[in-house]
Amino acid sequence: MASSSDRKLNSSASRASKPTFRRAGGRSGAPAKPQRNTIAHSKSVGHARQTSRPVVGSQLGNRPAAKKSSRPSVTSKPVMGAKPARPMATPKPSTGAKAARPGRTLGASKPRSLTSVPATAKKPSGKKGVNPLSSLRAMANKTSDAASVVTGKGKIVGGVLAALAVLVVVAIVVINSGLFTATDIQIQGSEHVTKHDAIQLIDLPEGTSLFNVDPDQITEDLKQNPWVSGVDVQRQFPHTLIITPMERKVIAIAYISSDDLAWAIGDDDTWIAPLSTSVEVDDQGNVITTGQGSNTLTGIDAALALAKHYGAVLLTDVSADVAPVSGQAVSSKAVKAGLDYVRGFSSEFLGQVKDISTPSVEAISANLNNGIEVSLGDSDDIAKKERVVTKLLSQVEGVTYINVRSPGNYTFRNAPTS
Repeated sequence: MASSSDRKLNSSASRASKPTFRRAGGRSGAPAKPQRNTIAHSKSVGHARQTSRPVVGSQLGNRPAAKKSSRPSVTSKPVMGAKPARPMATPKPSTGAKAARPGRTLGASKPRSLTSVPATAKKPSGKKGVNPLSSLRAMANKTSDAASVVTGKGKIVGGVLAALAVLVVVAIVVINSGLFTATDIQIQGSEHVTKHDAIQLIDLPEGTSLFNVDPDQITEDLKQNPWVSGVDVQRQFPHTLIITPMERKVIAIAYISSDDLAWAIGDDDTWIAPLSTSVEVDDQGNVITTGQGSNTLTGIDAALALAKHYGAVLLTDVSADVAPVSGQAVSSKAVKAGLDYVRGFSSEFLGQVKDISTPSVEAISANLNNGIEVSLGDSDDIAKKERVVTKLLSQVEGVTYINVRSPGNYTFRNAPTS
């Protein structure tokens, strides 16, 4: 039986080969007093002094293994009921690590085995195999739901279409019935488009419904009269149709002395129609369209009275080569240049103009109400020519003639003053 010192030596040697742990920052439990062990003489290695230090944390894998003692270690008897301890794994010595001093332990901690950390076992996968029957059943359910939605939408669309069809049928019946027949046709006549003339031009079948009236067709019919520029058509249910022709605005009267004709020209440069050169006027020279006037004017005087009546400008000395046609655009260059002056002059200056002579483009001139003749020439720099004439008339007295064909180099004549 081994002595007590041998047991201590063997126990120390056994504990020296096992790792001890120290908690960082302090000790757990009561501190154990270091015990000095007797030096064991190994038969195989010789006399060596070993010091043991506690290994912390990461030094577990690099802790040097204690040298085996040549003496047989005393094996303690197993405790009744306890499982036999697994054989200890001998750690490989780490290069440069200090040998553990035998006999130094931390508190009352029990030796632990290096193989005490078991490998983590993989958890069984939670995924299960896909059941094809379940997938097919889910697809069938989705298809059924989609078919139900389509069927529901189809019913809604069908209902809407059926309602629309009913409305269309009802509308057709109402339109073609006699409920809204245009039996009261009112035509607002004008000076040159009488109600009788309009009825003759409009082709409106008897029994026409207000819904079937075509305003564009009525306008086209009435435009056969050259005075008509447009038509306003209004429906007043249940039976009234109001038609109002709109006449062209006259901006000039062209007097052709060779034919003793006075032609009205519209604001769209269209020949409208010839006017009578024999008109009735009152004492102030205003044209009387109805009734008997105090005076009768003819020729160019009648044309001048007509220009005043329409708020237009009289164009005189129109060439005999000009052949107007109702509803057609003006093509004469001299007449068109005269119309340019009509549009280019200000309303204040145009009020002073009695007539504009248009024998040719270069020879265009204006006769003012005060008897002054103004030579204009072509229709360039109209506004500048007007400013020269207006300034000259305000600064010079007795002017009888002004030449502004070249407004930057104008000339004038004035009557001698006594």
